Amino acid sequence: MRDLSSVHTFHNDPYAKPPLPPNGRYIELDDFSRPSSPVLHSNLRSPSGKPQSRIYFPDTPWSRTFFITVIIETIATVAIETWIFIIISEYLAKLGKSNGTLRLRSFLGLYIFALLYELGLSYDALRRKNTFQLVGLCVCNLGLFTYGIIQISEVKDTVTQLAKNGALSNDIIDNYHIELMLVPVILGLSVIVMMGVTWKLRAEFSWSIYKNISADLKMNRRYYIYQVYIALLKFDFFFIFGSQLQVLLAVGEFDEDFIVNAAMVPIAIVGLCLAARFCRNEKMKSMAIPIICMCGVIASLANTLRMLYGASNDGLSSYQVSLGLFASIAILLLACTLVNSVLCILNFNKGLKDHIDTLRGTKPAYDVEGFAAQGPPSRFVLN
Repeated sequence: MRDLSSVHTFHNDPYAKPPLPPNGRYIELDDFSRPSSPVLHSNLRSPSGKPQSRIYFPDTPWSRTFFITVIIETIATVAIETWIFIIISEYLAKLGKSNGTLRLRSFLGLYIFALLYELGLSYDALRRKNTFQLVGLCVCNLGLFTYGIIQISEVKDTVTQLAKNGALSNDIIDNYHIELMLVPVILGLSVIVMMGVTWKLRAEFSWSIYKNISADLKMNRRYYIYQVYIALLKFDFFFIFGSQLQVLLAVGEFDEDFIVNAAMVPIAIVGLCLAARFCRNEKMKSMAIPIICMCGVIASLANTLRMLYGASNDGLSSYQVSLGLFASIAILLLACTLVNSVLCILNFNKGLKDHIDTLRGTKPAYDVEGFAAQGPPSRFVLN
């Protein structure tokens, strides 16, 4: 028969413990297993349950279309340029290091490097989901298309000049005229496809950024400024390298000018790398170092343009078109980078760094260690 005294006491005294259940113990919160949050492990496993790979593969139809287009473009154009480069180099091997041969090889070699560098930037833009870098690649591809048209006349003029000197037959340009024409045609078709696909990827990347940074419009604006800054740094490197390479080929002799221009390449590389690192880590005082480096590179490129179009161009006349184009674009991009660096500095210490670390995978979306450091929960008894 059930003992009603304990029930009577419980109703009279609301602070008294309830009677023991049949198993002789109270139910406590520790009796329930603590569920593991799937959010805490979202960075370690994919939705299918398999660990995520560190190697990025385009995972949407539009990203695959963009990357496949760039791969086909790169393979076709690099194959044509490399073939022409090898054939002409065989003809020029017996001529030595004359100005004409260096000029011809620099056109073809720099063009091959540009196409391969664009392929690497395309992969990086898709992996980072950087819409502005994709737009920059479309503009860069349009520039390569224009440079491909200029290359035809530059190669033809160089071969004609060498033919007048009796060093090279003028028939060589006629034999490979069609191949040289194919390069801008392939690039032109690729530009059209890339621009259309970039418009579709813009919506995909915007939605991805929205999910990670939330609907904070100010934070989204700060992140877009950061993306533009990083994209500009990557394009700065190519045009600085291309400009200085042509200057070094034009100078030729190992003198003071050669040493100064050669030193600009590592200075620019170090400055651009530090600019990206300091901006990502929001080092306000340290940002002065890359800004000073950029100003020095701009001054050097401006001096190159002054000599290029001056009365005495010190042997730069044969590179006037290509070097003038590269140096002008490099100065313009560096000026935009300086302005953007100031905007990034103004956004320091406003919460953007945490979002950047999360998107880069260096910081989990939730602080697991901080969550664990709180210790086990207190034991509560269900009365």
